Amino acid sequence: MPAPATSRQADGYTVTVRGEPMAGMAHPLTVSIAKDGKPVTDLEPYLYTYAHLTAFHEGDAAFAHIHPTTKVSGDNGAPDLSFHAELPTFGNWRLFLQFQAGGKLHAAALTLRVG
Repeated sequence: MPAPATSRQADGYTVTVRGEPMAGMAHPLTVSIAKDGKPVTDLEPYLYTYAHLTAFHEGDAAFAHIHPTTKVSGDNGAPDLSFHAELPTFGNWRLFLQFQAGGKLHAAALTLRVG
C-alpha cells in the first residue's frame, strides 16, 4: 500500500482529504477537489450523490463505503464535500473516491492513516 498522503492527483484533478479519524469513532472528513489549482464547482450527481468514498483496511478484509453528507443540489456541486467517517480499525486505509465532472467519471486513490 502506498504511504499515507492527504492529497493525490488523478485525471488532472487534485483531491485533498482533511480530518483526523480515530478507529471506532465517528469523525468528519472533508474532501476538496481542485483542477488546475482552482476549486471545482461543477461536480455532477453520480448515483444520487456528488461522490462515493470506499475505504479498505490494510492487512484484512475490513472496508467502508461512505457517502458525503453534502446534499445534492443540481449539477453544480461545490469543491468541498463533508463525510461522516467511522472506520473500525486503526492503521492504514486505502481510500478510493469516485466523482463526476464534465460528464466523465473520475477516481482518485490515496492512503489515510487512522489512529
